[in-house]
Amino acid sequence: MSHQLTPEEQFSELKEFFAKTWKIMVAVIVIGLLAFYGWRYWQSYKVDKSIESSDRYEQLIAKLDNSKPDSVNELVAFAKNDDTIYSVFASFNAAKFYVEVLKDYAGAQVLLTDSLKKTDAGPVKAIAYIRIARLQYQQEQYQDSLTSLSKVSEKSWMTIVNDLRGDIFLKMARYSDAVDAYNLALASSSTNDLKTNIKIKLNEAQYLKAKQDEQAIKDKAEKESQDNKAVTEESKN
Repeated sequence: MSHQLTPEEQFSELKEFFAKTWKIMVAVIVIGLLAFYGWRYWQSYKVDKSIESSDRYEQLIAKLDNSKPDSVNELVAFAKNDDTIYSVFASFNAAKFYVEVLKDYAGAQVLLTDSLKKTDAGPVKAIAYIRIARLQYQQEQYQDSLTSLSKVSEKSWMTIVNDLRGDIFLKMARYSDAVDAYNLALASSSTNDLKTNIKIKLNEAQYLKAKQDEQAIKDKAEKESQDNKAVTEESKN
């Protein structure tokens, strides 16, 4: 006995299938169209928003005037309220103004820290962390500065990172660590001028390390001498 359906039976089953599922099929098509056009609208909105932010950013940069401290206020407000990459650029430039014009290192650090929340781009975050570390260094927040530098993983920035680490270790009188950091900076440096500058600081760190090691040996010898004298006096009694 054959189980093959006749054309009439196939057509009848097809009609029955569409009768049961047409609502679901229409819903799927509608949802697909909404998703497609919604995505296109969102992409178009982001492009328009980016162009608008770019224009506004350029206007605010042009308004900056070193002789007018308040000229940075609008740029700061833009950095806080905008949600495009231009808010990060605004934070960078406002922080630069805070440092060079207002001499407000703490305020600049706040701006740069806020910029980290506005981007996931590794190279941009690296720039922010390095600038934060430099500000912390200026404010003698040496351990915090080292912590900020530890968050930079971009290999292209390692020369700058290790150079700054060397400067920090020098300030902390950790001369051995400074020597190691400067050597790492030299190993990755490709600029002759930068190499020359690092070598000068490396020589200073090596000299100070030698003096520190020499003093440590003297201190140890003096302590041993005092301990021996104490033992001798105790044996006499």
